Amino acid sequence: MSANPTVSRLRRVAFTVWAALLVVLFGVAFFGLTSLAIGWFDDLEGVAGPVTEIGYGALVGLILTVGLATQLRHPARRIAGLQQAMLVIPSLAAGSVLANDSQNVEQLILLVPALGVLWVLHPTRGELLRPPIRINPVLMGIALLGAIPLIAYAVDMGAAAQELTGPPHHIQRLSWMAGLAVAIELTALLAALRTPGWRIPTWSAVTAVIVFGVVSVLFPEHPGAVGSVWGGLAIANGLLFAAAAEWDARRSTADQASSRA
Repeated sequence: MSANPTVSRLRRVAFTVWAALLVVLFGVAFFGLTSLAIGWFDDLEGVAGPVTEIGYGALVGLILTVGLATQLRHPARRIAGLQQAMLVIPSLAAGSVLANDSQNVEQLILLVPALGVLWVLHPTRGELLRPPIRINPVLMGIALLGAIPLIAYAVDMGAAAQELTGPPHHIQRLSWMAGLAVAIELTALLAALRTPGWRIPTWSAVTAVIVFGVVSVLFPEHPGAVGSVWGGLAIANGLLFAAAAEWDARRSTADQASSRA
């Protein structure tokens, strides 16, 4: 029996409207994208400053909001964008566990059902959990290599949060930084799996790690920064990942063109 075209059309409209609302909610109302623009000019107050503000922007703005924004057009071909957004859930949870801080639970209470509704409405929701996978070993190797400093950083931020005696929202900032490190790693691993729309997590992970590297180079002594040397290495790792991804994408395009000839 064929699907009711009216129901299918209403579902697609509902999906697009809900995705657009979530983009505005997380990108603007929750300052995900806004933090990326204004965070560079923040004054330092305890652990609050450009590094932790940009870190929040990279997590909520780049990985979550950008992933959601890619669903506004051709979502069936870009399921990796929604998969990427969903990775923020375990990332925030990991940040909370490492920091022994429950403040992220409030965000998760909103995020989990919001993304759950989007998944239910997605035109190819079955593929979100069982997508076609074409692992790129080079990207996987770079992602796994980057896991060592990223996880070490996440653990360090969690420990620093537990030792902090400042205001609760400062503790949460360090929890976000731990979550950012986990999110970058998970997003890079997702890109290496090359699910449909895999260049979305590729460039989201690359942009997030480069932004984090740049803010660490510019503000090396600020809380949350990794210093100039490690910041430079983060930028280099991001550029290497981007170069490997683009080389693979162009090779795949060339192979497809030759097969049609």
